[in-house]
Amino acid sequence: MSLELLINRNEMPAYKKVKEIKSGGQAAVWRGRDMDSGKYVALKYLTVRGERRPKSAEAEEERIRFVREVKTQQDLDHPHITPVLAYSGKVHHPWYAMPLADDTLDDSLKGPKRDTSWSLEALHQVIDAMQYSHDRGVIHRDLKPSNVLRINGSWLVSDFGYCRNIHSESVKMTQAKALLGTWFYAAPEQFDDAHEAGPPADIYALGKILMYSLTGNPPGPYLRLKGVPEQYKEVITICVAEEPEDRYQSMGELREALLTIAPRTH
Repeated sequence: MSLELLINRNEMPAYKKVKEIKSGGQAAVWRGRDMDSGKYVALKYLTVRGERRPKSAEAEEERIRFVREVKTQQDLDHPHITPVLAYSGKVHHPWYAMPLADDTLDDSLKGPKRDTSWSLEALHQVIDAMQYSHDRGVIHRDLKPSNVLRINGSWLVSDFGYCRNIHSESVKMTQAKALLGTWFYAAPEQFDDAHEAGPPADIYALGKILMYSLTGNPPGPYLRLKGVPEQYKEVITICVAEEPEDRYQSMGELREALLTIAPRTH
């Protein structure tokens, strides 16, 4: 595919698409180049899937989610939340630029077996980000290893497209679909009424990510602790309790539970 120069008349800098990195769900991500600085970035575009018409109700819902993702990441200024570098709000083809990731947590966990200390520090950085996010009323609702990016040696949370802001008066979306999020990482209440999911839903997802980090095996629909070091089993069991009130109620509680087992490495 030929390179395409992207220029938003009202916003600088300009970007050039270089190579598609991945596509799926509601978006496609491209490796791009900032034409002013020469630096490489990631360019994320909203896509219309299948035979869906661009002006259909479902396509409009995806556009609203995409715009909400951009606005949320712009508002959440934290070193472990992926920043938005630039944004174009074209009605049918919105996109935004963000730093180019070196890796994802998912890809790293699929690599050669290593000491788990690096993955536990990654989890702590996610906890730091989500405590900041929750303090501002934003629940992610789609935490998973592929949404945790390694950028310049740090781990950053991305993809806030399914987030919920408990302080927002926005219209409830997805009336017909109970589940928002990814099957194996979604808390049980997200299958019942995702709009009401609170901080414990993100804690559930982090429990599943912790299992994956410690064993190298992606989690299934059931709690299987085979291969999990004994000292972490209680923490995971509390994180993934069926009822939200039986889990840790804040990221701070989860952090303290992990610190009683092992200190942070950084």
